[in-house]
Amino acid sequence: MSITLVRPDGLHLTTKATLAQLAQDQILQEFADGLIPKILAHFDLAGETATTLAEALHRTGLPAIDALLTGLLVLDAEVNAVIDDETRVFPLPGFLTYRARLPLDQFPLNLMRLPPLNAGGHYRFTVTEPYCCTVRLDLHPELMVTGHVRLAAAGPNLPPHRLTLIEARLDRK
Repeated sequence: MSITLVRPDGLHLTTKATLAQLAQDQILQEFADGLIPKILAHFDLAGETATTLAEALHRTGLPAIDALLTGLLVLDAEVNAVIDDETRVFPLPGFLTYRARLPLDQFPLNLMRLPPLNAGGHYRFTVTEPYCCTVRLDLHPELMVTGHVRLAAAGPNLPPHRLTLIEARLDRK
């Protein structure tokens, strides 16, 4: 069973995919320069390989999962959740804010969508123990102007989140 589906509106991931499957998926190896598999490869996933994407979206405090969430944040991920028999779409930052009120057993997650990427995108993940940071930016090749700047960080007592004030200062520079 494939865990990814490429559509005109982006890359769709099943939330039933395990971290091990995300790390090995061929389409994810190519999407955003393999950002998600590179993040997962940095960590020993021995105790987490069977964790599903849906479960990871509800957890925090584990370095590998927090790092994965920073990667998904910079890729502008959206999550589809079933609420009152209706599918609702949550941008990942909003979902992470409300996830405590959306327990997985009551509000199942169907899919995650990663919007299409622009040409000229650059993607980096770095760790300075115990913190991690993921960066995305597009660079216009002729004008040498940045766009779609995304930064996300996580660490102890610092849940995964976007650094929107810094993003705004770097965008279009």
